[in-house]
Amino acid sequence: MASQQLRSTSLPLRPHALVQELEDELQRIRSGAAASSASAPSPAALATRLGDAYGRVEELVGLPGGRDALSGARWRRAVEHELDASVAVLDLCQRARDAAASARQHVRAARCALRRGDAAAAKAAMRGYARCLAKAGKQSGSSAKKRAPATTEATPAAVRVLSEAVAVTAAVLQRAMASLSARAAAADTRRSRWCAVSKLLLLPRGERSLGVCKEMDGDDGVVRAQEMLEELEDSIDGVESGLEHLFRHIVRSRVALLNVLTL
Repeated sequence: MASQQLRSTSLPLRPHALVQELEDELQRIRSGAAASSASAPSPAALATRLGDAYGRVEELVGLPGGRDALSGARWRRAVEHELDASVAVLDLCQRARDAAASARQHVRAARCALRRGDAAAAKAAMRGYARCLAKAGKQSGSSAKKRAPATTEATPAAVRVLSEAVAVTAAVLQRAMASLSARAAAADTRRSRWCAVSKLLLLPRGERSLGVCKEMDGDDGVVRAQEMLEELEDSIDGVESGLEHLFRHIVRSRVALLNVLTL
């Protein structure tokens, strides 16, 4: 009897524990997106962790009593609001994915231009790289300012967590775009590992000498610039993988909510 009583009193704590776990993780992801230290999580890691958090929303919907609460008339409008918000954040995520893909193409164009010895083309490619990422980052930043969770403790857990996840998504996407931009263009000292690419932006039109750092002139400078661009392309690939994971799980969380209203 005591065992039965213990089991009956502990069961209601499970949903609360899951909600607390997700809210804590979303807060950690938000803090990671805002951090600027070298030890901060990478944008790719943040996007992957956020995708995992969206995946747990499906668990919240499937918890005992969760579906009944969400399908009731009281919270139907809140569920519909989150469904609309998920459409907007999917669009934002897709734009970030498109920007990352475009950035990768610009980096490849710059590498090809360097192999040809065409400094002007390399410069133009890297400027195109910066523009596409800046535009996507600005869109994510605007969304982050507009979106503010408006929920209470009475709000169903799935809606409350999803609302916070949507807000965090904009911050993560903005961080991803800003990080890729900074890696290519922020540094201007010769000790920086991105010096070669940064100086590449400053090459005068038609200049044949492709030395891009003070201690790396001629062919050595070109080789180092190629190495930097290759590393940058690898970083973009990691971000794209994280964004794909995030996009897929946002879709799945949306389907879970839609099923509540339609099944």
